Amino acid sequence: MQSLHGFMPHGMCYLWRADILLMHVVSDALIGLAYFSIPVVIWLISLRRPDILFRPVAYLFILFIIFCGTTHLFSIYTIWTPAYFTEGALKILTAVVSVATAITLWPLLPKALAMPSTDQLRQSNESLQDEVQLRVGAERQLQQLANSLERQVQRRTADLERSNGTLRDFAAGASHDLKAPARQISLLADLAQRQLGPEGDDKVLGYLHDVKAKSRDMLMLIDTLLSYSDLVETKAASNAAPLRPLLEKLLAAYYPNAPITLDVIGDPVLQGDETLLAHLFRNLVDNAVKYSDKEEIRLTVDAMETPGGLTVRFADNGPGIPANQAEGVFKMMQRYRSDVSGSGVGLAFCARIMEAHDGKISVDPDFVGGARFLMQFPRIEEISDDQPDH
Repeated sequence: MQSLHGFMPHGMCYLWRADILLMHVVSDALIGLAYFSIPVVIWLISLRRPDILFRPVAYLFILFIIFCGTTHLFSIYTIWTPAYFTEGALKILTAVVSVATAITLWPLLPKALAMPSTDQLRQSNESLQDEVQLRVGAERQLQQLANSLERQVQRRTADLERSNGTLRDFAAGASHDLKAPARQISLLADLAQRQLGPEGDDKVLGYLHDVKAKSRDMLMLIDTLLSYSDLVETKAASNAAPLRPLLEKLLAAYYPNAPITLDVIGDPVLQGDETLLAHLFRNLVDNAVKYSDKEEIRLTVDAMETPGGLTVRFADNGPGIPANQAEGVFKMMQRYRSDVSGSGVGLAFCARIMEAHDGKISVDPDFVGGARFLMQFPRIEEISDDQPDH
């Protein structure tokens, strides 16, 4: 074989011995084919696993292995053809790619070593599975507990409904049974007064007058208790109720001759059941009148917006309520002064009316110069979601 540029082919170095040629040709061919198949595998993995880390390094490895395979295949060519310049250029390219791959690979060593091992990933996966099982078990238990609580609430609700029904039936029966003797007592006292006539004993006539008055008080108390029992399950309607005309109408109807001065600041409008609101303010006016020690009773009413809704303030110029009695006055049959007649139901009735409006009533502990009640009404849309707009 003629030399290329004066060089001899590699086969001359092997003395063209068949056994040596076969050994080098076969080994270089197999190495080259293997080097060309490895990049294909790496490429397929990178395509099908988009989450693979260090993707640029993988591409450098593909290029590096392809050049290495090419140099082995070219070694077969130089056995018969002395193209050493071409082989040198190919090795230079292979060297450049190899060095670039090495330079890129070394900084990645700490990151690669910091990556969790397969055992660590397996243990983490098992821990996560155990945690998931625990969470599933806890959620199942919570669901069972929620179902149990729901059943208990349903049973308690049914029990309360039965109890309320029994209470209403009892209150209605007791009202009927108690009203009859009270009316008879009043009737008998009236008959006794007529029998005695105007010339009867003044002391006896006074006693009979007191009996009739107490009978009327008893009838009113029975009606109040019956109304309170009916109010236990009542949910207030949601209607616009201007406060000024409501109070003026109330005073004209029930206190036409009382020395009352009413001062309503602004024109507040409440949202609720006008009948129940009239009962609420009538009880408050009743208290102001009964407990007043002044010649003129001054009532001051105003309202102010709060983050939770509307607060109505109802103040009088009476003796006020002691701080230690401020909460007890809203309980049934609780009275803080025994020298003033009353049933002890009025303010409890007020508290129940406010509950029916999803609100509450309290005594202002900081007010001086009388008693001031704070009535907190929720925002209009919070009273009842299914009520129509007015």
